[in-house]
Amino acid sequence: MAIALLVGYLAGLLIAIIAFTAENSRIAFGSYALYGNGALIVPAILAPFALYPGWAWLLAHEGDRRLEAVLYTLGLHFGVGMWAALEVVLNPQSADVTLLSAAPGFLLSGALFVLPAALLGAATLWLVRSRRVTITPSTAAFGIVIAAFTGLLFGVGLGILSGGAVALALDRPARRVAIGGALLVLQIVAGNAPIIVALVTNSSPTP
Repeated sequence: MAIALLVGYLAGLLIAIIAFTAENSRIAFGSYALYGNGALIVPAILAPFALYPGWAWLLAHEGDRRLEAVLYTLGLHFGVGMWAALEVVLNPQSADVTLLSAAPGFLLSGALFVLPAALLGAATLWLVRSRRVTITPSTAAFGIVIAAFTGLLFGVGLGILSGGAVALALDRPARRVAIGGALLVLQIVAGNAPIIVALVTNSSPTP
């Protein structure tokens, strides 16, 4: 249980470091910028994705591993929240800022980017594993559309894709890495769907 919590925390901390680095960088692709507020897309995509390797790894073991999965998610929540602490320590906005002032951001980051996505992911995993929903091309396409629309809310809907991917990985353990790669691509596309549409529309020649 302690290992699950620690691994989740380290995964979240890595996401926080990537987000902090992007926020204070000048990374941009045309009008698509990852710095400043654009860095919010990093945890919005990577936090739901991080549910996949943790849950797929834990739930593949024998016995009831749901508590370990919950602890992994809790660790992920706290790890992502370290973004606020990194801001205070490495990029303070004023001289009187302390680590205590990072507490609201520490709690809020995980509450926004991890917990709602985890709830949707767990619900999707349960629906698929209980055979109430079967993953077919049509249900997968429906899930991707729903994830793209609800992904606008801090990546919440991307948890649907993670839950479905975990269910597939448990049924096809030999393809776990391939499923994870496909999931990451899908989440990047779904998480940036409105931006991609806007960029394509703006770049289209005007008749």
